[in-house]
Amino acid sequence: MVNFILGAGIAVIFLLAIGVILLPKLGRYFFVKDISKLDFEETNKVIKENIEISKEWILRSEKDYNETYKQIGKGSLPFRLREYKIGNPNHSSRVNLAFPAVSTFMPAAIAVVEYKNGQVVIYRKNTRLIGYFFHGVIKEIMTKEVPKGLDEVLEGVI
Repeated sequence: MVNFILGAGIAVIFLLAIGVILLPKLGRYFFVKDISKLDFEETNKVIKENIEISKEWILRSEKDYNETYKQIGKGSLPFRLREYKIGNPNHSSRVNLAFPAVSTFMPAAIAVVEYKNGQVVIYRKNTRLIGYFFHGVIKEIMTKEVPKGLDEVLEGVI
């Protein structure tokens, strides 16, 4: 019995140690990263055009972080960063009816970053992964419908 308790205690300590080491590295899985095949300006132009012609997505806001930081005296970033907040009323109404707390994940966001080396990267929330923490309509929307819709918004870019 003593050996069992000692073994269980060591196992718990070992698992906690692994958790402390690995958990900070798991955050990157909450984002999807795509490389744009276009330059920064063209990437942003195509994304905005795709949102405008979409019958489902609405541009809620657009933010140029570099310009915003300059305006408020916070200096500049070492890269260019523009963010789009887009909503889908069909998705949000169904999600809010099922579980209003999930509204904190809305609207969807797309960040376009141009690094010093000229590479343009697009980041978005990994709703597919987050959706697996739910069930029913929320899981369906977050794991299937939102990723598909965002892929359509990024069509011609990635």
